[in-house]
Amino acid sequence: MQIITLIAASGKGSRFGSPKVDALYNGVSFLQMILNTLQDAGLQDCYVLRDLETPDMLATIRYGMQRALRDVSLPDGWLIWPVDHPLVKPATVLALLKDFAEKRNSVLIPRHQGRNGHPIILPGSFTIPQSDNPDGLKGVISQVHYPIGNVEVDDAGILVNINTPEDILYV
Repeated sequence: MQIITLIAASGKGSRFGSPKVDALYNGVSFLQMILNTLQDAGLQDCYVLRDLETPDMLATIRYGMQRALRDVSLPDGWLIWPVDHPLVKPATVLALLKDFAEKRNSVLIPRHQGRNGHPIILPGSFTIPQSDNPDGLKGVISQVHYPIGNVEVDDAGILVNINTPEDILYV
């Protein structure tokens, strides 16, 4: 099964004070934390979408999909990972992959204690429309014909969205 990870890391980090892709948590950058988790989960195909002049995360993901498809054939799935969610455990990625192996035509969203988080898996045939959606990727997902499923995980890291330096203090 081929899964391509797209790490959305193009934001300027205005609330954080600098780009979050380079922000440190316990001396390790957010990006390196995610890359380590991907390696521990056995995933290798990864595109870090940083330093792009895109208006929002949806446009960044659209660009990433188009870019990846210039290098490889259509994958089985896309693992979409915002860089401001660096605390996800490898076991969570493995749980998503296990469910996706059985439900390859579904959008899978990790869920912890009744709340959805990141990263998510999209089917390989999933496309991001050229038109913007005011609700971003969540809005696009709500309008597609793919089944949407939740994968229950014991990982509060899927919910931790680090937007400011103060957010790190509460982790």
